[in-house]
Amino acid sequence: MTAPPEGVEVEHIEFPAGKIRYHRAGSSGPAIVLLHGGGPDNAMLSWRHAVGVLAADHRVFAPDLPGQGGSMPWRGKANQRTFEEVLRWLLDAWRVPDAALVGLSMGASIAAGFTLRHPQRVRGLVLVDALGVQPRLPHHLATYCALRLRFPGPLAAKLLANRAIARKVLNRWFFAGDQPVPDLNSVVEEVIAEARARGSVFADWHGDAVDRRSMRINHLPHLGQIRCPTTLIHGEKDAIVPVASAHDAAAAIPGATLRTIAGAGHWPNREKPNEFNALLREFVNSQH
Repeated sequence: MTAPPEGVEVEHIEFPAGKIRYHRAGSSGPAIVLLHGGGPDNAMLSWRHAVGVLAADHRVFAPDLPGQGGSMPWRGKANQRTFEEVLRWLLDAWRVPDAALVGLSMGASIAAGFTLRHPQRVRGLVLVDALGVQPRLPHHLATYCALRLRFPGPLAAKLLANRAIARKVLNRWFFAGDQPVPDLNSVVEEVIAEARARGSVFADWHGDAVDRRSMRINHLPHLGQIRCPTTLIHGEKDAIVPVASAHDAAAAIPGATLRTIAGAGHWPNREKPNEFNALLREFVNSQH
Protein backbone atom coordinates (compact mmCIF):
# COMPACT_ATOMS: atom_id res chain seq x y z
CA MET A 1 0.00 0.00 0.00
CA THR A 2 1.29 3.45 -0.91
CA ALA A 3 1.56 5.50 2.28
CA PRO A 4 -1.16 8.11 2.82
CA PRO A 5 -0.19 11.79 2.95
CA GLU A 6 1.09 13.28 6.19
CA GLY A 7 -1.68 14.00 8.68
CA VAL A 8 -4.01 11.31 7.31
CA GLU A 9 -4.86 8.56 9.79
CA VAL A 10 -5.81 5.03 8.68
CA GLU A 11 -8.39 3.12 10.71
CA HIS A 12 -10.68 0.10 10.36
CA ILE A 13 -14.23 -0.80 11.34
CA GLU A 14 -15.38 -4.42 11.46
CA PHE A 15 -18.76 -5.28 9.98
CA PRO A 16 -20.39 -8.74 9.70
CA ALA A 17 -19.43 -9.00 6.02
CA GLY A 18 -15.86 -7.78 6.48
CA LYS A 19 -13.75 -4.84 7.54
CA ILE A 20 -13.84 -1.34 6.12
CA ARG A 21 -10.61 0.61 6.00
CA TYR A 22 -11.00 4.36 6.01
CA HIS A 23 -8.78 7.41 6.03
CA ARG A 24 -9.47 10.34 8.31
CA ALA A 25 -8.04 13.86 8.48
CA GLY A 26 -8.98 17.18 10.04
CA SER A 27 -10.11 17.75 13.62
CA SER A 28 -12.86 20.35 13.27
CA GLY A 29 -15.44 21.73 10.89
CA PRO A 30 -18.25 20.14 8.86
CA ALA A 31 -17.84 16.53 7.76
CA ILE A 32 -17.01 15.55 4.19
CA VAL A 33 -17.11 11.96 2.92
CA LEU A 34 -15.13 11.12 -0.23
CA LEU A 35 -16.32 8.10 -2.27
CA HIS A 36 -13.97 6.66 -4.90
CA GLY A 37 -14.76 4.86 -8.15
CA GLY A 38 -15.08 1.20 -9.10
CA GLY A 39 -12.57 -1.21 -10.58
CA PRO A 40 -8.87 -0.54 -9.93
CA ASP A 41 -9.53 2.35 -7.55
CA ASN A 42 -9.48 3.04 -3.82
CA ALA A 43 -9.69 6.00 -1.46
CA MET A 44 -6.09 7.14 -1.69
CA LEU A 45 -5.89 6.58 -5.43
CA SER A 46 -8.83 8.93 -5.96
CA TRP A 47 -8.39 11.42 -3.16
CA ARG A 48 -4.66 11.60 -2.38
CA HIS A 49 -4.43 15.26 -3.39
CA ALA A 50 -7.82 16.33 -2.02
CA VAL A 51 -7.78 15.09 1.59
CA GLY A 52 -5.18 17.50 2.95
CA VAL A 53 -6.68 20.48 1.13
CA LEU A 54 -10.12 19.81 2.59
CA ALA A 55 -8.84 18.91 6.07
CA ALA A 56 -7.70 22.49 6.71
CA ASP A 57 -11.25 23.35 7.79
CA HIS A 58 -13.26 20.13 7.56
CA ARG A 59 -13.37 16.67 9.06
CA VAL A 60 -12.64 14.41 6.10
CA PHE A 61 -13.48 10.70 5.83
CA ALA A 62 -12.40 8.61 2.81
CA PRO A 63 -13.38 4.93 3.03
CA ASP A 64 -12.18 2.11 0.84
CA LEU A 65 -15.48 0.75 -0.44
CA PRO A 66 -16.32 -2.94 0.20
CA GLY A 67 -14.21 -5.25 -1.96
CA GLN A 68 -11.62 -2.59 -2.82
CA GLY A 69 -8.42 -1.23 -1.29
CA GLY A 70 -8.06 -2.25 2.34
CA SER A 71 -11.70 -3.34 2.55
CA MET A 72 -10.98 -6.82 1.21
CA PRO A 73 -12.13 -9.52 1.50
CA TRP A 74 -15.84 -8.74 1.58
CA ARG A 75 -18.40 -11.51 1.96
CA GLY A 76 -21.44 -11.06 -0.25
CA LYS A 77 -22.14 -8.70 -3.11
CA ALA A 78 -20.69 -5.22 -3.05
CA ASN A 79 -23.41 -3.48 -5.05
CA GLN A 80 -25.31 -0.18 -4.95
CA ARG A 81 -27.56 -1.13 -2.04
CA THR A 82 -24.65 -2.56 -0.05
CA PHE A 83 -22.61 0.61 -0.59
CA GLU A 84 -25.50 2.80 0.55
CA GLU A 85 -26.03 0.71 3.68
CA VAL A 86 -22.32 0.68 4.50
CA LEU A 87 -22.21 4.45 4.13
CA ARG A 88 -25.09 4.79 6.59
CA TRP A 89 -23.31 2.47 9.06
CA LEU A 90 -20.09 4.43 8.70
CA LEU A 91 -21.77 7.76 9.34
CA ASP A 92 -23.30 6.28 12.48
CA ALA A 93 -19.95 4.83 13.60
CA TRP A 94 -18.22 8.18 12.99
CA ARG A 95 -21.07 9.97 14.86
CA VAL A 96 -21.66 12.17 11.84
CA PRO A 97 -25.34 13.16 11.62
CA ASP A 98 -24.94 14.76 8.20
CA ALA A 99 -22.13 15.32 5.72
CA ALA A 100 -21.24 16.67 2.32
CA LEU A 101 -20.80 13.72 -0.05
CA VAL A 102 -18.26 13.80 -2.87
CA GLY A 103 -18.46 10.85 -5.26
CA LEU A 104 -16.32 9.98 -8.28
CA SER A 105 -17.66 7.78 -11.09
CA MET A 106 -19.26 4.77 -9.31
CA GLY A 107 -18.86 6.71 -6.05
CA ALA A 108 -21.10 9.41 -7.52
CA SER A 109 -23.83 6.82 -8.09
CA ILE A 110 -23.52 5.79 -4.44
CA ALA A 111 -23.65 9.43 -3.31
CA ALA A 112 -26.70 10.18 -5.47
CA GLY A 113 -28.53 7.03 -4.39
CA PHE A 114 -27.78 7.67 -0.72
CA THR A 115 -28.98 11.27 -1.02
CA LEU A 116 -32.26 10.13 -2.53
CA ARG A 117 -32.73 7.50 0.20
CA HIS A 118 -31.48 9.53 3.18
CA PRO A 119 -31.85 13.23 2.29
CA GLN A 120 -31.67 14.35 5.92
CA ARG A 121 -28.10 13.06 6.19
CA VAL A 122 -26.66 14.92 3.19
CA ARG A 123 -25.71 18.58 3.58
CA GLY A 124 -24.25 18.99 0.11
CA LEU A 125 -23.53 16.81 -2.91
CA VAL A 126 -20.67 16.77 -5.41
CA LEU A 127 -20.91 14.39 -8.38
CA VAL A 128 -17.62 13.95 -10.24
CA ASP A 129 -17.70 12.33 -13.71
CA ALA A 130 -20.74 10.48 -12.45
CA LEU A 131 -21.93 7.02 -13.39
CA GLY A 132 -25.45 5.92 -12.55
CA VAL A 133 -27.14 9.05 -13.89
CA GLN A 134 -27.49 8.09 -17.55
CA PRO A 135 -29.77 5.72 -19.54
CA ARG A 136 -26.87 4.18 -21.49
CA LEU A 137 -23.10 4.16 -21.63
CA PRO A 138 -20.88 4.78 -24.64
CA HIS A 139 -20.09 1.34 -26.11
CA HIS A 140 -22.96 0.04 -23.97
CA LEU A 141 -23.42 -3.36 -25.62
CA ALA A 142 -19.69 -4.07 -25.60
CA THR A 143 -19.54 -3.25 -21.89
CA TYR A 144 -22.54 -5.49 -21.21
CA CYS A 145 -20.94 -8.39 -23.09
CA ALA A 146 -17.62 -7.96 -21.29
CA LEU A 147 -19.41 -8.10 -17.94
CA ARG A 148 -21.48 -11.18 -18.86
CA LEU A 149 -18.53 -13.09 -20.31
CA ARG A 150 -16.73 -12.62 -16.97
CA PHE A 151 -13.19 -13.30 -18.26
CA PRO A 152 -12.46 -9.81 -19.71
CA GLY A 153 -12.36 -8.24 -16.22
CA PRO A 154 -9.70 -10.62 -14.82
CA LEU A 155 -7.80 -10.60 -18.13
CA ALA A 156 -7.65 -6.81 -18.14
CA ALA A 157 -6.41 -6.86 -14.54
CA LYS A 158 -3.56 -9.18 -15.55
CA LEU A 159 -2.67 -6.98 -18.50
CA LEU A 160 -2.55 -3.96 -16.21
CA ALA A 161 0.33 -5.58 -14.33
CA ASN A 162 2.48 -4.49 -17.28
CA ARG A 163 3.51 -0.89 -16.60
CA ALA A 164 3.59 0.11 -20.26
CA ILE A 165 0.07 -1.24 -20.80
CA ALA A 166 -1.20 0.37 -17.59
CA ARG A 167 0.21 3.71 -18.71
CA LYS A 168 -1.45 3.42 -22.14
CA VAL A 169 -4.81 2.43 -20.62
CA LEU A 170 -4.75 5.34 -18.20
CA ASN A 171 -3.82 7.84 -20.91
CA ARG A 172 -6.45 6.44 -23.28
CA TRP A 173 -9.44 6.03 -20.95
CA PHE A 174 -8.88 7.95 -17.71
CA PHE A 175 -6.82 10.96 -18.73
CA ALA A 176 -7.27 13.28 -21.69
CA GLY A 177 -3.52 13.57 -22.26
CA ASP A 178 -3.38 17.22 -23.28
CA GLN A 179 -0.62 17.72 -20.71
CA PRO A 180 1.43 15.37 -18.50
CA VAL A 181 -0.23 14.07 -15.34
CA PRO A 182 1.82 15.46 -12.42
CA ASP A 183 2.46 12.09 -10.73
CA LEU A 184 1.64 9.59 -13.46
CA ASN A 185 4.26 7.07 -12.30
CA SER A 186 2.67 6.97 -8.86
CA VAL A 187 -0.82 6.55 -10.34
CA VAL A 188 0.41 3.67 -12.51
CA GLU A 189 1.91 1.87 -9.50
CA GLU A 190 -1.25 2.40 -7.43
CA VAL A 191 -3.51 1.11 -10.22
CA ILE A 192 -1.29 -1.96 -10.74
CA ALA A 193 -1.37 -2.78 -7.03
CA GLU A 194 -5.15 -2.44 -6.83
CA ALA A 195 -5.75 -4.49 -10.00
CA ARG A 196 -3.51 -7.27 -8.70
CA ALA A 197 -5.23 -7.32 -5.33
CA ARG A 198 -8.76 -7.32 -6.80
CA GLY A 199 -8.13 -9.59 -9.77
CA SER A 200 -10.57 -7.69 -12.00
CA VAL A 201 -11.12 -4.23 -13.42
CA PHE A 202 -14.85 -4.50 -12.72
CA ALA A 203 -16.75 -4.25 -9.44
CA ASP A 204 -20.00 -6.03 -8.53
CA TRP A 205 -21.66 -2.66 -9.07
CA HIS A 206 -20.89 -2.76 -12.80
CA GLY A 207 -22.49 -6.20 -13.20
CA ASP A 208 -25.66 -5.03 -11.49
CA ALA A 209 -25.77 -1.63 -13.19
CA VAL A 210 -25.43 -2.53 -16.87
CA ASP A 211 -28.27 -4.36 -18.63
CA ARG A 212 -28.30 -5.37 -22.28
CA ARG A 213 -29.98 -2.24 -23.66
CA SER A 214 -29.87 0.26 -20.82
CA MET A 215 -28.59 0.97 -17.32
CA ARG A 216 -30.36 -0.81 -14.48
CA ILE A 217 -28.92 1.79 -12.11
CA ASN A 218 -30.08 5.12 -13.45
CA HIS A 219 -30.89 7.84 -10.92
CA LEU A 220 -31.61 10.41 -13.64
CA PRO A 221 -35.45 10.17 -13.46
CA HIS A 222 -35.30 10.77 -9.69
CA LEU A 223 -32.69 13.53 -9.48
CA GLY A 224 -35.42 16.18 -9.33
CA GLN A 225 -36.11 15.02 -5.75
CA ILE A 226 -32.67 16.19 -4.55
CA ARG A 227 -32.96 19.39 -2.53
CA CYS A 228 -29.50 19.85 -1.03
CA PRO A 229 -26.93 22.15 -2.69
CA THR A 230 -25.36 20.19 -5.54
CA THR A 231 -22.56 20.70 -8.01
CA LEU A 232 -21.23 18.46 -10.75
CA ILE A 233 -17.55 18.51 -11.74
CA HIS A 234 -16.68 16.83 -15.02
CA GLY A 235 -13.65 16.35 -17.20
CA GLU A 236 -14.39 18.03 -20.53
CA LYS A 237 -12.82 15.14 -22.47
CA ASP A 238 -14.05 12.20 -20.38
CA ALA A 239 -13.96 9.11 -22.63
CA ILE A 240 -15.96 6.96 -20.19
CA VAL A 241 -18.79 9.32 -19.23
CA PRO A 242 -19.36 12.03 -21.86
CA VAL A 243 -19.83 15.54 -20.52
CA ALA A 244 -23.32 15.57 -22.08
CA SER A 245 -24.37 13.18 -19.33
CA ALA A 246 -23.32 15.72 -16.70
CA HIS A 247 -25.34 18.43 -18.46
CA ASP A 248 -28.44 16.20 -18.32
CA ALA A 249 -27.92 15.41 -14.63
CA ALA A 250 -27.29 19.05 -13.70
CA ALA A 251 -30.46 20.11 -15.53
CA ALA A 252 -32.47 17.52 -13.58
CA ILE A 253 -31.35 18.64 -10.09
CA PRO A 254 -32.98 21.86 -8.85
CA GLY A 255 -30.38 24.61 -8.47
CA ALA A 256 -27.43 22.39 -9.42
CA THR A 257 -24.34 23.82 -11.08
CA LEU A 258 -21.95 22.15 -13.51
CA ARG A 259 -18.24 22.97 -13.65
CA THR A 260 -16.15 21.41 -16.42
CA ILE A 261 -12.38 21.09 -16.33
CA ALA A 262 -10.89 21.80 -19.74
CA GLY A 263 -8.54 19.19 -21.11
CA ALA A 264 -9.33 16.64 -18.37
CA GLY A 265 -10.62 13.09 -18.66
CA HIS A 266 -12.43 10.73 -16.27
CA TRP A 267 -10.07 11.33 -13.32
CA PRO A 268 -9.74 15.13 -13.15
CA ASN A 269 -8.92 14.71 -9.45
CA ARG A 270 -5.58 13.11 -10.39
CA GLU A 271 -5.03 14.63 -13.83
CA LYS A 272 -5.51 18.27 -12.81
CA PRO A 273 -5.60 18.17 -9.00
CA ASN A 274 -5.07 21.90 -8.44
CA GLU A 275 -7.99 22.90 -10.66
CA PHE A 276 -10.16 20.14 -9.27
CA ASN A 277 -9.42 20.98 -5.63
CA ALA A 278 -10.11 24.67 -6.23
CA LEU A 279 -13.59 23.86 -7.55
CA LEU A 280 -14.23 21.40 -4.73
CA ARG A 281 -13.18 23.86 -2.03
CA GLU A 282 -15.21 26.63 -3.62
CA PHE A 283 -18.34 24.48 -3.28
CA VAL A 284 -17.83 23.01 0.19
CA ASN A 285 -16.79 26.37 1.65
CA SER A 286 -19.98 27.94 0.31
CA GLN A 287 -21.94 25.51 2.49
CA HIS A 288 -20.58 26.86 5.82
